[in-house]
Amino acid sequence: MVRRCRAPQGRSMSTEIGFRLLKVGHCSHPECIAQRGGRFTAVPFPALACLLIHPRHGPMLFDTGYSDAFFAATQRFPERLYRLVTPVSLNPGESLTMQLGLHGFAPDDIKHLFVSHLHADHIAGIGDYPRAKIFVMRAEVEAMRRASRMGGLRRGYLRMLLPDRFDMSLTYVDDCPRVALPDSMRPFRYGFDLLGDGSLTGVPLPGHTAGQLGLLFKTTEARTVFLVADACWSLDALRHDRAPTWIASQLFADKREYLSTFAALRQVLARQESLMMVPSHCESTWKQLSDEAR
Repeated sequence: MVRRCRAPQGRSMSTEIGFRLLKVGHCSHPECIAQRGGRFTAVPFPALACLLIHPRHGPMLFDTGYSDAFFAATQRFPERLYRLVTPVSLNPGESLTMQLGLHGFAPDDIKHLFVSHLHADHIAGIGDYPRAKIFVMRAEVEAMRRASRMGGLRRGYLRMLLPDRFDMSLTYVDDCPRVALPDSMRPFRYGFDLLGDGSLTGVPLPGHTAGQLGLLFKTTEARTVFLVADACWSLDALRHDRAPTWIASQLFADKREYLSTFAALRQVLARQESLMMVPSHCESTWKQLSDEAR
């Protein structure tokens, strides 16, 4: 059973959202593969999740980063290849449930979980939130379900990470009300009103995967935030037009769509200096926002 979206209650994006970026482990990979002109040395790529606090719905999550479930799922071959190719580290104190506890929340407090895409480094902790509605683009779910075990692994999917209740918890983002985006977001023209009150707008960011989702909202500090997941891996690469190399692009669902989305993000970033654009694996963004939160 797939859940339906909430009926619209006004779409002004006037409801402000509490926002905290959390690092939930990291992987290491040569920078020269992740972006053209990058260093040959391995660099850390943090797995970033976001704690969102809605004035009515309470704490919500955008992605989960890594968890112990990832290591269990990649214990045997062929899945073990995943962490051999991109070595993963989850340090003590980085577990998402532990970090939520530091903010005063338990896993059962999470009623909404927005998933950018179903790659393992974004959903490894998805099973820890039994009361959450899980919002995913339909194309993303279908892509994972179509993939064979090896085909899914090659694309970054580990189906065993999905909880048994996944279908019962699932809400297709595409079923939420479709809304026009402001001119400042062009060439992105539409999104989805995820909660029916205009507070969170899901923006399709295809290419990296078939149904990748970004999230647009305004914070309690009156900052506009655009969570862009893996549509780019760092703001430096985006600003300097350094897309991933051919090797990295072999993992993408559609290279042309990826480059189109990448170019669109460049336009938005150049137009809106005040916009806080947050890629899910950008080390400099993590350092900046974690310093601001201290």
